[in-house]
Amino acid sequence: MTFPRTRTRVAAVAAAITVVGLLAGCSGSAAPEAGDTEQTLDPAKPVAITVGTLPAGDYAPLYIADAEGYFEEEGLDVTIEIIAGGAVGVTQLVSGDLQFSSATWTNVLSAVSQGLEIQVVREGTDSDKEGINGLIAADGSGIESVEDLRGKTLSVNTLASATETQIRDCLATAGLEEGDYELVEVPFPEVGAAVTQGRIAAGFVPEPFITIGKSQGLSSILATSVCNQTQRNSTIVTWNTSRAYAEENPAVVAAFVRAMDKATKLAIDDPQVLIDILPTFTTLTPELAAAITSPSFVEDGTPNTDGAESAMKLMLKYGLLEEPLEDLSQYAWQGK
Repeated sequence: MTFPRTRTRVAAVAAAITVVGLLAGCSGSAAPEAGDTEQTLDPAKPVAITVGTLPAGDYAPLYIADAEGYFEEEGLDVTIEIIAGGAVGVTQLVSGDLQFSSATWTNVLSAVSQGLEIQVVREGTDSDKEGINGLIAADGSGIESVEDLRGKTLSVNTLASATETQIRDCLATAGLEEGDYELVEVPFPEVGAAVTQGRIAAGFVPEPFITIGKSQGLSSILATSVCNQTQRNSTIVTWNTSRAYAEENPAVVAAFVRAMDKATKLAIDDPQVLIDILPTFTTLTPELAAAITSPSFVEDGTPNTDGAESAMKLMLKYGLLEEPLEDLSQYAWQGK
């Protein structure tokens, strides 16, 4: 297999995208019908789509689908665009800059609470695996357990996000409430230095930063992915489109999902494919790609509304939503 074939461009994110402007193109609130999702596209006349994502292991099936020709087989001409994050990605779906994007249920529910109409078309990864993320602290710093974090400053990559609700939920399970610590924003690649320099006591990171941290004298003191049953059953990555695009292009959505299904199964069945492709779209060396804990890919990607419900409860608990949303199934694509 030769990597990569992908045409990737970095997003130039606008300084601000107003909700009012985006709402102008939104359709009604009813969930879209399945449509003729069995209709196949003509590979000789491929449909061009742009997919937003991040350069990390959880998003590998997108790159695998492109490299293996699964998108071509489905009649899709895919451009992969690096986005700033899931929150930006969902707004770009509604504005039409992207046709599909990675995000989280937290991003999606936050967006729809503001009136943006998003559909989750496929689950990507879940939390049911120890070691895929964690809270790291410096060896010898005296931070060896969650109790040692009382009164300390900790980091997440983005506040008002899925990572914030996960950390707060895990710390509460271990006996710390919101006022017992301070949360600040530190990008994942900078957490190791921030901990080592003593600017924060501990920081939340996903792989590969846990494995990288081990060589820098940093250890995980809390396995956040499995800290309680809620987190163990949580979805991490979702793949999404706008409701308007799903209604107007059901065959394209179905083709995208089928290609991602095949790529995800390949990543699960043949770990070497994942190891080989990671260095083509991340900064990982082949050696590090082979050493990290691989993501927990979801083979049956049917949108998980139970996971959405769990995410909503945590968002309400920690002030990311003002009131509950009704019938979360309307935000799950019904075409599969």
